[in-house]
Amino acid sequence: MTERILVQVDEDLEAIMGRYLEIRQKELVELEEAVEQKNFEIIRLLGHRLKGTGSSYGLDELTRLGTLIEDKAMDEDMSDVPDYTAEIRHFLTHLDIEYIEIDE
Repeated sequence: MTERILVQVDEDLEAIMGRYLEIRQKELVELEEAVEQKNFEIIRLLGHRLKGTGSSYGLDELTRLGTLIEDKAMDEDMSDVPDYTAEIRHFLTHLDIEYIEIDE
């Protein structure tokens, strides 16, 4: 059985989460291509987007990985970037979202 990653997210995000994840999937392909080409500017930009949006959508793991990727790209250091990128693919592929009511 394939491992699933369960994340609880505010039910207020349910209507927009599908589109958010579509964009992340598209950008993941762009990130994989940029890693292959060692294009640090694109890697940095895509890492920055993940860092800035992940937690806003309840996906703290994307923010964590985006921060690591952006930092590496700013240093023009490819070490670990392919692994972080693979972690993003794993996370998005195995993600199960449970929408819950979150008290403000």
